[in-house]
Amino acid sequence: MRIGAALSAKFRTLTARGIRAAAFWAAVLLPVAYVPVFYGVGGVDGTWSFFALLALHIACVVIGHDHNCPAADGSAPLEH
Repeated sequence: MRIGAALSAKFRTLTARGIRAAAFWAAVLLPVAYVPVFYGVGGVDGTWSFFALLALHIACVVIGHDHNCPAADGSAPLEH
């Protein structure tokens, strides 16, 4: 029973890290999508597309803001 609980906790931690990493990198790359939305590429309504993209971007920033934070995972910061 303890093995299952430990594996479950490890799985949750790895899943949370993966989601956080994906959200971080999506937040980094999403600004590239603003340009086609501003020019109406794809034939969709630009106003609603812009607000949907903005909401997605904000959600990714909020979810991914702790990705690779040294205080969160206990590792030392990278040397520059």
